[in-house]
Amino acid sequence: MKILHDAVEYTAAGGPLTVILGNFDGVHLGHRRLLDTACGSARADGGRTLLFTFWPHPAAVLGQNAPPLLTDRAEKARLVAAAGVDYMLEQLFTPELAALSPAEFVARYLAGALRAARLVAGYNFRFGAGGAGTAESLRELAAAHGMQTLIVPPVEIDGAAVSSSRIRGLLLAGDVAAANRLLGREYQLVGPVVTGERLGRRLGFPTANLQPPQGVLLPRFGVYAAYAECRGRVWPAVVNVGRRPTVGEDLAPTVEAHLMGADEDFYGELLRLRFSRLLRGEQKFASLAELKEQIARDLRRAREIL
Repeated sequence: MKILHDAVEYTAAGGPLTVILGNFDGVHLGHRRLLDTACGSARADGGRTLLFTFWPHPAAVLGQNAPPLLTDRAEKARLVAAAGVDYMLEQLFTPELAALSPAEFVARYLAGALRAARLVAGYNFRFGAGGAGTAESLRELAAAHGMQTLIVPPVEIDGAAVSSSRIRGLLLAGDVAAANRLLGREYQLVGPVVTGERLGRRLGFPTANLQPPQGVLLPRFGVYAAYAECRGRVWPAVVNVGRRPTVGEDLAPTVEAHLMGADEDFYGELLRLRFSRLLRGEQKFASLAELKEQIARDLRRAREIL
């Protein structure tokens, strides 16, 4: 998959272009339905697919509170590429772009720079200044330029639509098992292993300290059963996410993983943590000895789960 940073970088090749519209944070099951719809339609007419998204997050540019991300840019690109998309456009989002009317946006970017033959969007897609454009108005505007539009209905689980905001809520509540059902995969944090205080090693449970990408959501503070991937291998792991209240007060949040059966250092390596289940919430223990005993119990339970 080729990544573009401006619509003008696209050069028509390989048949008609199908453009998929949306933010796609998390690339969850609802997003996957859009990607599958687009890729299937493009294959049927020998064309290409392009995911049109924005960077940075529009809320940040407009002075609003941008939600924490479920996937950073690199992880989003990896998941979108795995779905079979040919191009991902991270269009620079500016105040000038935000001020475009829905009609201007369609004319300038979709019909103009990209010369799209087909558009694919979710049922709740909004675009243009103030979010005035809807999925239905997109269909009308696109038809005026000779473009076909496919509006994709929601994927529903347990009677409600799968959405990024719903997944964030589940993760902040610690219900990673439910969040994983909506994602269609395990929630993941990916980042380099950095030097920590080596407290885990002193307690007999050495940890790899992952530095998560800036702006990515940390699940509820607590201890999780997870899988850890590094150097092409996978280990069952116990992961602590939080401020380590037994060690000190008001410490910065950390992500520390004990990889069961690993006897090597991973400093500087890229570590991927796949969260499976919350074992317990964050706790403050009276002593390091009590903490050590609890970690041993956490490991036994994680082994049973994993």
